[in-house]
Amino acid sequence: MKALKIIGLIVLGLIVIVAALSFIAPTKMHNERSIVIKAPKEAVFANVKMFGNYQKWSPWLEKDSTAKTAIEGADGTVGAKYTWIGNKEVGQGEQTISKLEDNKTVETDIHFIKPWDGKATSYIHLEDAEGGTKVTWGFNSEMPRPFNVMGLFMNPEKMIGDEYDKGLSNLKSVTEKEATSKPAMTINEVTFAPHTYVGVKKTVSFDKISDFFAENMPKLFAGSGLKPVGPPSGLYYTFDEKAKTTEVAAVAPVADTKGMKGSLETFTIKGGKALEMDFMGDYKNLGMAHNKIKAYAASKNMKVTAPVVEEYITDPMSEKDPNKWLTKIYYIVE
Repeated sequence: MKALKIIGLIVLGLIVIVAALSFIAPTKMHNERSIVIKAPKEAVFANVKMFGNYQKWSPWLEKDSTAKTAIEGADGTVGAKYTWIGNKEVGQGEQTISKLEDNKTVETDIHFIKPWDGKATSYIHLEDAEGGTKVTWGFNSEMPRPFNVMGLFMNPEKMIGDEYDKGLSNLKSVTEKEATSKPAMTINEVTFAPHTYVGVKKTVSFDKISDFFAENMPKLFAGSGLKPVGPPSGLYYTFDEKAKTTEVAAVAPVADTKGMKGSLETFTIKGGKALEMDFMGDYKNLGMAHNKIKAYAASKNMKVTAPVVEEYITDPMSEKDPNKWLTKIYYIVE
């Protein structure tokens, strides 16, 4: 009985000590790390907003190459969720995009599930810097009492900060390599000839654009009695960033529409002065090209008129390497 009493007093003492320390130890954590990457903001943003690109630079996936990951929702948009299950070092959790500002900010909400339950917020900010883009990666979280006592015996802020340093270093290496290996996104001022197209027009969400083209491109000339005189194309009439939708037409150019059968719509572009870019790469990265052209037009006080034209020169069915896909982009301007 005496031994049990002593043990009880010791346990009680430890509880009192832990309770006291919990009011001394901080309950909030914050840290951020920065690096300058020699690449345009568009290239960096593509790698940090897309969960699908995390595997190229995440410091945690280096700790467990067999970790199971999944993406829910439209990757690279608010609401998209990234889940992971890994070893003891990686744990289990989920991360959801809560805010996006093109080429500027990505903010996420993080829910850690294992080895302990917890929540945090993370952010990545981009800004222009001499020689490239400054990337700042930070986090904020809370440690409820009495678990915050662990902060007195270890430094979780430094531990996470060190992983952020590794991740930023990986991001720098990957993005700079991609930026130098891809052809420069050169903008040319050209004259766009008048065109007549036939096709299908619809308002679709950003994440359904590929599905829209895959469904409608094969139908363009089935039973229409027409033959294309140029590459399949996309005509983009509107971009609603808030609703994440675009009014787009899947089309192909024709010499004329005489004798046309079926229900295809006719689209005409009178042509004129235009900004043109040859973009080599995956369709999912076309946003970088569009952002650069729009910035160029703004710097020259040029007014862009709808629609924006994309010509798909390379057939993805015959060329499987997306790095070799050529898309010609035209912005008709005044």
